[in-house]
Amino acid sequence: MKKINLNKIAVLLVSLVVLTGCVEDDNFDVPSTIEGISEYPNTDAEFNTLSGVLGAFGSNGNEAYTYEAASETVSEKYTVGYVVSSDEGGNFYKQLVIQDAPENPTAAIVVQVDKNPLFTQYEFGRKVYVKLNGLTVGESNGVLQLGRLNGDQIDEIASTLVPNHIIRTSEVATIVPKEVSISQFSDALESQYIRLNNMQFNSNLVVGNTTTFASETNDSFDGERLLESCETGSSVILSTSTFSDFKGLPLPANRGSIDGVLTRDYFDDFYTIYINTPEAINFDNDLRCDPLFEDDFSAGNLDKWTPYNVTGTQEWYYNTFGNPDDSATMSGFSGGAQTNEDWLISLPIDLSNTPSAFLTFQTVKRYNGNDIEVFYATDYNGGDPTTDGTWVALSPTLDTNTGSWSSWTDSGSLDLSAAAGGNVFIAFKYTSTSSAAATWEIDNVKVSAE
Repeated sequence: MKKINLNKIAVLLVSLVVLTGCVEDDNFDVPSTIEGISEYPNTDAEFNTLSGVLGAFGSNGNEAYTYEAASETVSEKYTVGYVVSSDEGGNFYKQLVIQDAPENPTAAIVVQVDKNPLFTQYEFGRKVYVKLNGLTVGESNGVLQLGRLNGDQIDEIASTLVPNHIIRTSEVATIVPKEVSISQFSDALESQYIRLNNMQFNSNLVVGNTTTFASETNDSFDGERLLESCETGSSVILSTSTFSDFKGLPLPANRGSIDGVLTRDYFDDFYTIYINTPEAINFDNDLRCDPLFEDDFSAGNLDKWTPYNVTGTQEWYYNTFGNPDDSATMSGFSGGAQTNEDWLISLPIDLSNTPSAFLTFQTVKRYNGNDIEVFYATDYNGGDPTTDGTWVALSPTLDTNTGSWSSWTDSGSLDLSAAAGGNVFIAFKYTSTSSAAATWEIDNVKVSAE
C-alpha cells in the first residue's frame, strides 16, 4: 500500500497558506463547559477493542479495511482509548494518538482529525470513544491509522464529523509510560506511550556544542536528533516538528529518561519518538556516559579508520547512506562479484584508565555473500593485518536480512575487557568471492567503559 505521511503533508499545505495554522503558543485552556459522558455511548452498539481494530487491517491482507456505515441492518461499532498525544506544544498536528489502557497498553492507533487545536477538548489522558462506522483503518508510513478513505489514502475525519466519531468521556486518566528498551521496539509497540531510561543525546550534539530541538539550518519539517542508551549503546531518533513552539530550545546535555510516542519516520525506514513537550525529558543525571571512541560517520570521511586492502580492487569507503545518515560501506561487486579481502581498522583507542570496556555498532547487509568478521588487537602497528597484530575474534549479532537497506541490527555489547590497560584497535574484515559479493554498511560504532 502506498506510504504517506499525512501529518507532514498537512503541515506543508497549511504552511503555504498561513504559518499560524499550527499551535504556536499555550494560550488555550480546556473549556470548563465541555462535559463528557460517563457511560457507553450506545448500549446496543458493538464494542471493538483497539487490538481488534488493528486486527481488522491484518485480517484484510494488510489492506485498508472500512467499517460499514451504521444502518437498520448494520449496528454502531465503537472502540475506546486514552489520548497520549497533545498538540499543545505544536509537535502533533491534526492527530490523536490513543492507546487501549492508561498503563501497560497492548494496542494503540493514530486517528487523523481535521481539527486544530485538539488538546482543548481531547487532552492528554482523556478517555474517548471512537465510532468506527464509516472510518477506515489503514497504513501510512508504516503506522496504522484511522480516518476517512480517499482513494488509497487515509484522510482526516472532517471537522464537522469529529463530534460524531470522537466522543469525549468524563474520565482523565494518569498515563503511565510503558518502560521498554530500544531492542524491544516492534510493530506491536507502535503509537504507544513509552519510556526509555538511562538515555542521552549524542555528544556531537551537546558537548561543546549547542543544538536545538528543530531549528538548525538543515532542519526541514522535522529535526532528527540521535538519542543513545547508556546501557546498551543502542540508538534511536527523537523527531521534533519545525512547527513546534519548543523547536528553538537547546537539547539537554545530561542523561535520564524520556517519554514519548513511538512511531516511524517519513520513509518508514526506522523507529522514531515524538514528545508532547520538553517536560517529557527528565535528564537529571549530570554524569554522561560518553564513549571512549565513537563514529557515526557524520564527519563525511573515514578519518578515524585505516582501510587496508589485502586482495581485490574494491575498498571500504564513506557512504552518505546509513542509520539515519552516513556509514562505512564495503562491496565487492563491480560489474559482477569480485574476490576481495578488505579490513577497516580503527585508530588506537585508549583504554589505559579503563578496567573494562565494550564495543557496540550497527550493521545492514544487502545481497548474498560472506558475513563480515570483527576483531580487536592490542599490538597492531599499522601494517598488513594478516601478518601484523594478534587479532582476537568477536561474536557480534549481524544483519541477516539481505533484501532490505533498513534492517539495521544492533551488534550487542562485545566485551573488550581483556584489552584494558593500553590501546586497542577494532577491525572489520570483509571478504567476497567471484560468485557472491554482499554489501555491508557499518554505523554508530562505539567503545564505552563499563
